[in-house]
Amino acid sequence: MRFNRGSEWRKWDLHVHTKDTNKNDQFLSSSFDEFCINFFKKAVENKIAVIGVTDYFSIKNFNKIKEFITRLDNIPELNNIKDDIKNIYLIPNIELRMLPSTDKGKLINIHCLFNPDYVSKLDNDFFGTLEYSSGKRRHKMNDNGFIEFGKELGKSDDISAYKEGVNNFVISHSDLQKILDENYEFRNNTIIVVSNSNQDGASAMQEHYNLFEDESGSLDGTRQAIYKLSHMIFSSNENDQKFFLGLKNGINKENVIQKCGSLKPCIHGSDAHREDKLFKPNQNRYCWIKSNPTFEGLKQVIYEPRYRVVIQENKPNEALHKLEKIELNFDDTTQWDNDKFCFAGFNQPIILSPHLTCIIGGRGSGKSTLLNLIAEKIGKEETDFFKDLQVNTSDYIKFEPEFVENIEFLAQNTIESFATDSQKFTQAIFERIDKNANGELSNIEDDINDGLKIFDDQILRFKTRDDLDKKLKEKNEDLVKNQNIVKTFKDTVYIDNKNKLREVQKRIIEIESSREKYKELFLKIKDFQKLDKVTEENKYDEYFNKLLNDLNGLYEKYEKNNYDEIKKELKNFKTTKDEYSKEIEIYLKDKGLSVENVKDAQLASSNIEIIENDIIKLTKQKTLIEDELTSFSFVELDTKITDFKITIEEELEKINLKFQNISAENTLEVKAIKVEYKLNEDIFDSIFEELTQKLDIHQDIRSNRQVFKNYLQDVDIDSVLIISNSSEFMERIKERNTQTYKTLSYIFQVETNFSIYKLIIEKNKRDIKNNKLLKVFYDDKTLDNSSFGQKCTTAIVILLSLGNTPIIIDEPEAHLDSSLIANYLVELIKEQKQHRQIIFATHNANFVLNADAELVIKLQNDSGLTSINSFSIEDLEYREDLLRLEGGAEAFRKREKKYNIFSYE
Repeated sequence: MRFNRGSEWRKWDLHVHTKDTNKNDQFLSSSFDEFCINFFKKAVENKIAVIGVTDYFSIKNFNKIKEFITRLDNIPELNNIKDDIKNIYLIPNIELRMLPSTDKGKLINIHCLFNPDYVSKLDNDFFGTLEYSSGKRRHKMNDNGFIEFGKELGKSDDISAYKEGVNNFVISHSDLQKILDENYEFRNNTIIVVSNSNQDGASAMQEHYNLFEDESGSLDGTRQAIYKLSHMIFSSNENDQKFFLGLKNGINKENVIQKCGSLKPCIHGSDAHREDKLFKPNQNRYCWIKSNPTFEGLKQVIYEPRYRVVIQENKPNEALHKLEKIELNFDDTTQWDNDKFCFAGFNQPIILSPHLTCIIGGRGSGKSTLLNLIAEKIGKEETDFFKDLQVNTSDYIKFEPEFVENIEFLAQNTIESFATDSQKFTQAIFERIDKNANGELSNIEDDINDGLKIFDDQILRFKTRDDLDKKLKEKNEDLVKNQNIVKTFKDTVYIDNKNKLREVQKRIIEIESSREKYKELFLKIKDFQKLDKVTEENKYDEYFNKLLNDLNGLYEKYEKNNYDEIKKELKNFKTTKDEYSKEIEIYLKDKGLSVENVKDAQLASSNIEIIENDIIKLTKQKTLIEDELTSFSFVELDTKITDFKITIEEELEKINLKFQNISAENTLEVKAIKVEYKLNEDIFDSIFEELTQKLDIHQDIRSNRQVFKNYLQDVDIDSVLIISNSSEFMERIKERNTQTYKTLSYIFQVETNFSIYKLIIEKNKRDIKNNKLLKVFYDDKTLDNSSFGQKCTTAIVILLSLGNTPIIIDEPEAHLDSSLIANYLVELIKEQKQHRQIIFATHNANFVLNADAELVIKLQNDSGLTSINSFSIEDLEYREDLLRLEGGAEAFRKREKKYNIFSYE
């Protein structure tokens, strides 16, 4: 059977007795066939993938179950599920009783789970080898031995003697150990599991279980030997699970290994002795194992006791975001430059594991091409990677699901770029921690970025105030000029007419100003005539139509209004104005004044009122601007910046603790990694660019731009902020006898320009979006001062540690030390793949084997075309492919010797 997704979580019940079991047979089925029908119905109903068919000292019932399966086609009751039954994997589980007795007076339960392919050799290697000495003679662990022993105990007939012999037969742990030591084939096909029950398990050998937890407490030699003999523990107790993995608080992992020989997985089964208990473990504590349903798959739990097995009711969660399948549909004539494209005509669906998928293959097999096809589809391809391909690649690639959120793709040079580009690395880290914070950081950052507009508004106010000052100065000069002209005429007739003229002029200005305001409002109401009524589907629609109707009525009312009276009044005022102007003109001519002087006098008289009115308006505007300038504050913005700092530092504290723990567990391979939030202090370039833009001085400094910039930098930006005025600032400039200094002095003789400079500095110091830095430290040194290998190590650790979306990396080993991969990164990957999908293209066996890849996809190029084979580590038929990887044999040896269980040969 092929398992396309590789190692998956499946429900295993490795401790199930059957009818006719040698002890405690409570099954009520009338026949073994009736039992098997019920047995398999319940197994399929509970979705059991692997069953450990259990009996005491015997595999007879295992063989009977196997024989029953050969007759499935003739059993109509199971016709609908016979294919499901055939897919269930059966493992023989032989339960033994072992000396010495426990503190509860019971013998220890120990189980031997055998490779089904090895069953034919058990009579010779196992049953015919183990013996029990009754004191009178030695009895072998087989039918004849049980009968002999039973008769020695007083039973006369073979049946009762067999039962008596089984009930009293015990083995020694040393005898079992001897077989394991002397028979490699037996050792390689056998998994020993000891019960840790407080009644008949190894933990019951001492009165107090807490001695187990006390590093100062002694563990008797027999008990140590039994734990060291065993590969796994039968227990669903959470304390046991944590203890045997070295994860229990107060327990030293090395102490567990010393006492028990290795860290060990806990497994569980229903231990059914009657029909209603079949595949129903206590408290629904099902045993979930992540492997192919094979004996070799079960072995993987020994190598990976922490990550390959869990005991709980429901199936463990997979990565939330995952790419499950890729289909490539390139026509078989597709060309890459002048050659046939390696995926031309490729029609195999590529299934991916939700955990760790390793893509292997020799040079030119298409590993990088496949990953870049994925990257092309998600818009993250390497530049020009497919420039010579004659088709648009994304049109020929299909994903399932069609959309996967935020797939990360790291090409072969990307790790290096993250390691050397602090801004790029900052953004990568920020995106990840922001996601952990549910987008709160980016929301605050955007809010701060919007808030920076207050500095632009304040700069505009300064410019507006200066513009108003300029206009007021001009208006006052005009006013004085016109007043001086008028003052030259002192005659009472002229003055009287002039005052009357001014009064009339004032009334005209008032009426025309009011007319313009009225006209503006009237035209706005007129605009509503263009709107149509809406279909009334709710109250707001009803309100809209009513309001529109009222406005239309208002327009019609005032459109018909009679404006003759006010028009007549305005006309009369203008007539009166003309009369007074004419009288003044006649008067001045009578006095012998020239035409030009007469016109100046007339214009001055009429303009004075207008100018004075303009001055009043401009003064009011300036007062408002002055008030706004004075009330300017960025306290609220700084509060948001503080909130951002607190939030990001809280998130960084979480990940720094994670990195600290990683380093603590791998002190020889990786030093402490730490990320700190800072603001980039090297911001003068952006300040300078904004200053030249806001003051529009590009042309002024064109010939000496860099020197001008250097002059400004004579005074550091923090000092600028505490300088009170531009004169003091100019005094801080060192070199003065130059044209550049004169240019600078000319620009900053306008005090507003210096105020604008300070505002630009304040703004840039608060530009979180562009100036934030997530400073990375390795072994208390900044990444800038670390070696290239340390930079790459830090980059890949952070990128793998943060985030839960799929991450695809092309040859991550390129810049990493092999020992770092083998001893550290693989542990990080095993932790991270529990909640995120990881896809590597690699030729390093450590990533595949010691990171415990759930799925291996081998690419092979035959005559220019790529083909694939998918398999798992436990698929023995592909073992040679893994051995050919870089360091393959050594990786196998390391993996299999890790727990001192199997030695690789």
